[in-house]
Amino acid sequence: MADSSTPALLRVDGLTVEFPGVRALDGVHFDVAPGEVHALVGENGAGKSTLLKVLGGLHRPSAGMIQLQGRLYSPRRPADATHAGIAVIYQEFNLYPDLTVAENVFSGREPFHRFHRGIRYAEINRKTAELFATLGVSIDPTATVSSLTVSEQQLVEIAKALSVDGQIIVMDEPTAALSADEVTRLLDVVRRLRAEDRSVIYVSHRLDEVFAVADRVTVLRDGRHVRTTDLSATSPDELVRLMVGRDVSSMFHREDIAVGDVVLELDRVSAGRQLRDVSIVVRAGEIVGIGGVAGAGQPELSQVIFGAVAMKSGQMRLSGESYRPKGPSDAMKAGIGFLHEDRKSAGILPDLSVRHNLTISVLEKVRGFLGRLLSPAAELAVFDTFRSRLAIRTTGPEQLIGQLSGGNQQKILFGRALAPGGRLLILNEPTRGVDIGAKVEIHHLINEITADGACVVMISSDLPELLGISDRVYVLASGQIVGHLTGADRTEENVMLCATTGQRLFSTAEMAA
Repeated sequence: MADSSTPALLRVDGLTVEFPGVRALDGVHFDVAPGEVHALVGENGAGKSTLLKVLGGLHRPSAGMIQLQGRLYSPRRPADATHAGIAVIYQEFNLYPDLTVAENVFSGREPFHRFHRGIRYAEINRKTAELFATLGVSIDPTATVSSLTVSEQQLVEIAKALSVDGQIIVMDEPTAALSADEVTRLLDVVRRLRAEDRSVIYVSHRLDEVFAVADRVTVLRDGRHVRTTDLSATSPDELVRLMVGRDVSSMFHREDIAVGDVVLELDRVSAGRQLRDVSIVVRAGEIVGIGGVAGAGQPELSQVIFGAVAMKSGQMRLSGESYRPKGPSDAMKAGIGFLHEDRKSAGILPDLSVRHNLTISVLEKVRGFLGRLLSPAAELAVFDTFRSRLAIRTTGPEQLIGQLSGGNQQKILFGRALAPGGRLLILNEPTRGVDIGAKVEIHHLINEITADGACVVMISSDLPELLGISDRVYVLASGQIVGHLTGADRTEENVMLCATTGQRLFSTAEMAA
């Protein structure tokens, strides 16, 4: 990082952004030095994503000024940011699913043959492969994006930003969908960019990453600048207090709850592309975690329980009775709620209101006269309940969900999963893209749900969360259960040992549980 006497590469002064009924940014200021990794933190709705979209040319400020290398910078479209040397990796993917990986990486900047004007595919495939080699991953440049996992698509976004070779790389929650190994490689890339005297604006809810890679940090709260400080002069607890404006208790708190009868049982279930002979048991009042590296079969496991993937063989039982759902509607009727890992493509309905996004899983409960029309009063009751319980920041029930921050969208999807009020909740990455204060609130709510006798199956790539909130953890590798960890055996080391080597490890206590 450049020393404090180095002139700022980027300077934001008094930046204000207003939308109808909302002031997303209110007089924000901060600066970024050449060769600096500058972290930007704050709760969902604090204004981080809005600020990044101004830098990327997607939003125009109502007031204030931005200077880039001492000159006025006022982008009107994303191409202006690219030409100015600013590459932005947004939290929500901006990929073309039917194009190849290489076509996405070089979209809008394709090299053409001199005479017949066709794209030089060999060149973009080679350059894309080189970018992935830099990231330490292997993804086929000729594969279509729609065939990739969520974590692989995130890596494509990162490669696309690196291909611009900009002076400032902006990363909005870049590790949200990455495995632990992929996170380590990404942070190494960030350090390499700094060594090349390029600057990085790094937005993350994961404070361990912030302290591992950033030089300075700026805290935003409610659209306002709170503090900018060197990381060496602060602590994670202090940053949390600055972000939320209050003390937050232990991040991962699991209350002692009495365990009841078996609710869900899978016996040698095989499904999807790789799920094989999986046997698990979940009891009332339990939070059962599912761990493993990306691609180990976690999505298939959650989806076969929810009826979204057909079971090939084996048996499932719900409260002792045979359970074989023909689709998600059967699962919801049986009292099973579901939260998908991919908020954008399989979660939110962006053109519908917050109210409709919340109640779509309980349409039978909010029907009005003769069951033919929806009852606005019943829908509003659902909205009011979850807006209060989950502290959802919205202008009202009719606001489009696509206008909300990613974290508030996640809260609404969590509320949708809870709305059926059933006995089993399946949560895929429940706090992905959610700020620290909201994480605590969601964990508290999960505790409340299990205290009432429901049970939770939770899939999370965040190992501290997985171990901190779960009572027991099953570990998947290549579609098979290779570990069942309870008590003192529930450690990050044991999860990774099972997940990465396939070594089988089962706690001696309650082996069949």
